[in-house]
Amino acid sequence: MLSFPSDTILLKQIQNGYFDAVGVLISKHERLLRTIIRNEVRNPEVVDDVYSETCLAIVRRFRNQGTVDIGTVSKWLKQVARSKCQDHWRNEEKRQELMEFAQKQHAAALERESLRGLRQNEVFEVIDEMSSIYKDVVELWVKGWTSTEIGEKLGIPESTVKSRKRTIIKKVREHFGSSLS
Repeated sequence: MLSFPSDTILLKQIQNGYFDAVGVLISKHERLLRTIIRNEVRNPEVVDDVYSETCLAIVRRFRNQGTVDIGTVSKWLKQVARSKCQDHWRNEEKRQELMEFAQKQHAAALERESLRGLRQNEVFEVIDEMSSIYKDVVELWVKGWTSTEIGEKLGIPESTVKSRKRTIIKKVREHFGSSLS
């Protein structure tokens, strides 16, 4: 078993600019820190991550503020570890909320897509009941052709194509009600 210097000696070394003493201090209390973290997070898969965050917080604290205001080292280290565990739980709650939100959005999108598919099928059923002159226009319109292009393809004036489009829209609206956009 390794023998470590006392916490007081390590704090004095850190105070005198010997920052390797921070690593020694962390190593000395690693078992305590890991035990606290394991008990707080209760998930073996994240213990190492929270432990790493704890170590980073300790190093940053010493680099930014030195050893001022640290009474009992083990008590202070316990506070840091518990604080990082609380951060973990706050982040976990945010992740859960985000996941739930994303799942709801996904479900709503699937529902909208399903309804859109049903409506499209109904639209085509309405159009199937119409004359073939309208079906030809719809077929090219759905492919993204302009009224001018449709007229050229079918050998009819552009105004006739627009008239047939209006008739198609009118029939579909009558089927669904005026709320259809």
